[in-house]
Amino acid sequence: MLNKTEIQDKIKQVFAGKPGKEEIRKIKKLASSKNIKLAENKKKFCKKCCSLFNASNCKIRIKKGFKMIRCECGCISRYKLR
Repeated sequence: MLNKTEIQDKIKQVFAGKPGKEEIRKIKKLASSKNIKLAENKKKFCKKCCSLFNASNCKIRIKKGFKMIRCECGCISRYKLR
């Protein structure tokens, strides 16, 4: 069984590279098991299909103070711009 600091290190290690869908699903499950926030890493992948955002699989629009990312699966993520 991993403790919180080990899980946080594993999260940093996975997002330092280019994780696949299955790795992201495992990391999400690990983080939720110990109530760890993914913070800025949460904006790097689709919340529905868990694919990493890149230029080929998403469209990014900025509209009315929001950054809207549309994934190839059809899911739209909205983040407020600062």
